[in-house]
Amino acid sequence: MDLRIRKAAYIVAIAIMLALVAAKSWSQTAESQPEHFQRSFTVNPGATLAVENYKGTIHVAAANGNQVTVDVQKRFEGSDADRKWWMENVKISFHDSPGRVEVKVDYPTHNCIICRQTGDYTAAVELEIGVPRQINVKLDGYKPDIKVSGIQGDLTIKSYKAPMLVEGTTGAIHIDTYKDTIRLRDVTIRGTLVVKSYKADADINALSLGQSAEVSNEKGSIVVRVPAHAGLTVDFEGGRHSSFSSDFSLRASAGYSGREFHGEINQGGAKLRLRTVKGSVELRKAAGEL
Repeated sequence: MDLRIRKAAYIVAIAIMLALVAAKSWSQTAESQPEHFQRSFTVNPGATLAVENYKGTIHVAAANGNQVTVDVQKRFEGSDADRKWWMENVKISFHDSPGRVEVKVDYPTHNCIICRQTGDYTAAVELEIGVPRQINVKLDGYKPDIKVSGIQGDLTIKSYKAPMLVEGTTGAIHIDTYKDTIRLRDVTIRGTLVVKSYKADADINALSLGQSAEVSNEKGSIVVRVPAHAGLTVDFEGGRHSSFSSDFSLRASAGYSGREFHGEINQGGAKLRLRTVKGSVELRKAAGEL
């Protein structure tokens, strides 16, 4: 046999073998993901957790130790036939290193020829994630229920209409969302706080606002609560249908009106930039400090 033909045959054989191995590996991965399972990863202090989940839940809670533990629960309501198809086609992938853990949920769609197409069901993946305290967290989802508590690191959240609760964290916080609710409870900002939304109601209770804070929306309410002794340099601007109120004594540096205020509280301090078009903005003393 000609040498070139033998080489070509060899290459084809290798390609077929690799394809079969990949197919077998994919099948084993699918079969190894039951309705409920856990995965754990060891990470270094200051590592990053990155999670993508379109819907369902993303709950992240800090604890002692150096493990990221991901508890996965698939939820489905619908016919048995749809359930089988959905369970077989939803995929949760993991990529890990000592400095980073990535979790991604890929939901099945009906855009393929061989997929079953009935579709009268509700289904989602719930992620309960335990993490070390010293970790950075990045979350991305369309409408999952989001909760983060106890971390000492930077937090970034990008969503469309996900209700979110952040409690007892220390670090920078950056949130970009469309609507629903944003609740920050007993957070200590190190670095910057940025909360941007279109229609979300934001309720922020901060022990410290760090270097600077920016909270803005088009519609909805903004309530910022800080300790009574907090020093702030406030920059508020609102549209015709906006309102601004404060528990603090305000010393204006560039005039004050119901739709604009630039000045200081307690001789100034962290820069607080507040913007809204049609919403209400309230600057309040923390509970028990009136």
